[in-house]
Amino acid sequence: MEASRETTLLARLEDLSRDLDELRRRVVLLEHGPSASTAPVDELRRRDVLLERTPSPTTAEIETPPPLTELELPPVAGVEWAAGLVPLFGWGLLGIAGAYLLRALTEAGYLPGLLGVGLGIVYAAWWLFLAAHRAHERPMFSIIHGLTAALIMAPMLWEMTVSFHLIPPLAASAVAVCFTVFGLAIGWQRNLTPIAWIATLAGLVTTTALFRETHAPTVWAVSILVIAAATEFAACRDHWLGLRWVVALAADFAVLLVTLLTTLAPAAGVVQGLQFALLTIYLTSTIDRTLLRGLNVTRFEVSQAAMTFAILVGGALRLTGASQTGPWGVGAFCLLAAVVCYAVSFASLENRDGRSRNFYAYSTFALLLVVTGCGVLLNPAALAAAFSGLAVAALVAGFRRDRYTLRLHAGAYLLLAVGMAGMVPRATERIIRTGGGVESGLPLPYAFALLGAALCYAMLVAQERQRAPRWTDTLEVTLVAALAAWGALGAAAGWMSAAPLRTALLTAAALAMAWSRRAELRRLAYPLMGLAGLKLLAEDLQQGRSLTLFGSLIFFGGGLILLPRLMRRAWPADSSSSARAAGPTDQEPQAT
Repeated sequence: MEASRETTLLARLEDLSRDLDELRRRVVLLEHGPSASTAPVDELRRRDVLLERTPSPTTAEIETPPPLTELELPPVAGVEWAAGLVPLFGWGLLGIAGAYLLRALTEAGYLPGLLGVGLGIVYAAWWLFLAAHRAHERPMFSIIHGLTAALIMAPMLWEMTVSFHLIPPLAASAVAVCFTVFGLAIGWQRNLTPIAWIATLAGLVTTTALFRETHAPTVWAVSILVIAAATEFAACRDHWLGLRWVVALAADFAVLLVTLLTTLAPAAGVVQGLQFALLTIYLTSTIDRTLLRGLNVTRFEVSQAAMTFAILVGGALRLTGASQTGPWGVGAFCLLAAVVCYAVSFASLENRDGRSRNFYAYSTFALLLVVTGCGVLLNPAALAAAFSGLAVAALVAGFRRDRYTLRLHAGAYLLLAVGMAGMVPRATERIIRTGGGVESGLPLPYAFALLGAALCYAMLVAQERQRAPRWTDTLEVTLVAALAAWGALGAAAGWMSAAPLRTALLTAAALAMAWSRRAELRRLAYPLMGLAGLKLLAEDLQQGRSLTLFGSLIFFGGGLILLPRLMRRAWPADSSSSARAAGPTDQEPQAT
């Protein structure tokens, strides 16, 4: 019975083995295709044999699992981070406790006052040195130790100066500045940003707090400027560029507040010295980075240069407003700086970098400085004459040297001349007289602006065939032509008192421009006719005189009839001439 049962069991095992082999063969065929050999199946059989021969572990060999208390649980990230941060705060509190110990010994008389102050300064510097010493290993160590040094230094200086009167404000501000410079120096080699920020902010806050209590504006402003000079020196070597914004705002605010002070204001010479120091610091760093090193000018450098010039010019005018020589000095300084900027932009930057960002920055500053200098020095009539002359000179220089930027500056100067003279509104008042009479004769600023516009238009027309065409040429020549034409019509209308004559003047000017072969003048024909109709409604109809209306309607109606005919007569000739000037096109190749 037992033998038959064993025989049956062996037979079933053999059948199961064959079924398993068949299953393996089919899997191999599915994986490797019909051409696969039986090598994978044989390999699997060998592995099974090896597994059968390997003895299974006994119960004694199975290791007993450790108790639950001995299991190593995986560390939690937040717990591990807190475990590393909490001791650092403990060290920081110990450092502050040491500072209080020095304070207690000084108050009790165990340490002389100046010795206690000196030990406190050395103690804070030592903590700042520790912050920089191991910054590369543990960043949080550096931050906590740096904050500890700042929290030791700032309150100690404030108390020793304001409460105990052991050191004067000048000495306390000097220590705060030295603390900032020391922090920048020890963080220089490895470019330690946290140390630089902590030391600089500590110096700024400490000097500002001392000024609030001691009311010494000169000491405060000088301290801020020294910190600004240190940070700009670091920025010239590409260290802590983001720190420049904070320090520059503090420096601008300090110098501006000292300039605007009335009760605590120092002498005018001291304030002007602070203004020039502010400009020198940031102008020197900008020149070093953009001209000497060839880096692109940044938004900070553009905005800070504009701010420092504004503080210098505005402050100098405020301080020297009562004198006669003050504005002349400010204006001369602005014009001299404008000449330097023009020379740098067109003689150096354009040849070296082409149309770089630095070129446009320096040339734009030159334009603004010229406008500022002329505005300080000249009266309205002379200002219109100066801007008109500058427009003509810039246009001539732009054509001679093929500098399109100078042509843009010429347009800016011409618009300034027209705006200062009020040429457009004055011409409108002289042509459309809805508010009464007009001034007799031609005002001098008006005449200078009109002369400048006429000369600029004449040069644009004369140089049309000698310059390379640009897409802005049409806008440029049309705008200048419109200014010159409207100014000339205003000058002529000043001598005409009858309303129909001025309507006839506008109509005749529109017809003349439609007859012209100049494209920019023909573009002005319909706008001028529209202005004539506006004058007819605003002035002629309001007078209510039959004879006046008869003359105005005759002139305006005749102009409306002739204008389209003149436009159609002039266009074909101009289109053929422009086609000849353009040469062969892609669609119509030139015949050979």
